[in-house]
Amino acid sequence: MIVARLKDVSLFDGRILSQFWQTSPVILEQAVEVDALIPDPSTLPQILTKTDLPSRLLTGVEGETFTLAHGPFEMFKTPKKPWTAIIHALEHLFPEYEKIRRSIKWIPSWRFEDCMLSWASVDGSVGRHFDQFSVFLIQLNGRRHWEIGPVANRHTLTLINQPIALVERAEPLTSWTANPGDVLYLPPNVIHHGVSLDPDCMTLSIGFRAPDAGALLEGAIETINANNQTIRFSDPKRPHTCAPAEILVSDLQEAKATIIRYLDEPHVLEYLLATRVTTPYLDMELNAEIDDEIDPLIDSVTQWELDSGCRMAYVNQTLYVNGERIGVQTPPELLHLANTRTCRSSDIRNLEKFWYDAVVEFIRTGSLVPRANHDS
Repeated sequence: MIVARLKDVSLFDGRILSQFWQTSPVILEQAVEVDALIPDPSTLPQILTKTDLPSRLLTGVEGETFTLAHGPFEMFKTPKKPWTAIIHALEHLFPEYEKIRRSIKWIPSWRFEDCMLSWASVDGSVGRHFDQFSVFLIQLNGRRHWEIGPVANRHTLTLINQPIALVERAEPLTSWTANPGDVLYLPPNVIHHGVSLDPDCMTLSIGFRAPDAGALLEGAIETINANNQTIRFSDPKRPHTCAPAEILVSDLQEAKATIIRYLDEPHVLEYLLATRVTTPYLDMELNAEIDDEIDPLIDSVTQWELDSGCRMAYVNQTLYVNGERIGVQTPPELLHLANTRTCRSSDIRNLEKFWYDAVVEFIRTGSLVPRANHDS
């Protein structure tokens, strides 16, 4: 595997970057303008102590045992040893992060997981590890030294006595120092180790969800139970046997065929994937509107946008929102909303009653909110 290095190629240029997606790492030098993305370091302890966003604090260096603490923290005091504070889902707080992830239009929006910030002291890191999903690592502030590769496989062992899944050092494919504006893309299973070289080193990770087979099968079981499905294992013309305890290869094949018959039922696979990928990353209470105030609000607001926590996707013309199937034959206005995450009040008012009521529910639950900045 070769780690390509590209200069002045934008993170948003899918024509070039799609060839690396899920296949090989790529270094993008000066791919993002980051000035508007750098948070004031003094605000980060407040997020760690006063919000419910998932967070962690890792202390230590490679070769030693790390310590791990989970937020939210009663108070945040920087450790004496090298440390890294990790805050997930910051797109909920920083519109700039929501904007940048929306701008990566060449990857389906339903693949997006969250925007995570790593804030570190000198020599801070999260250890040498690999992820099972794709990630863009955008250097915001300070420098970070990366060792990239090799690719993990079934023989790769995790270290014992560590609070997170770390691996031993192996000869990397390449080493590189990221400066502000640089981006590192890593496909799944590429081992990497990034060490902060400066105080207040900040790296923004844009991660992408990749539903595993277990999660999809779990959803299949839930659907079977909910719908009282009766697709069962069957074995007509079974041959005589002298070994009644033996499970035959033909039995295994029939079990597999039974599962496939269920997945081949109309809309089953569509439902399993769409509900899974539209399930929100965080189970957060949104600001709900009062029912009798929604119609006047639609009349007074010009443009709307999906809340950063809202997940919307569709299969053919069947719409899924936040893990639920909404309806079929979705009108073009709502397909446009799913693709752009924005719509106009005039579009809402023109909807048939079923879909108008659905949009009213989106507004009532805080999934659809007045658009704050028409230029973004």
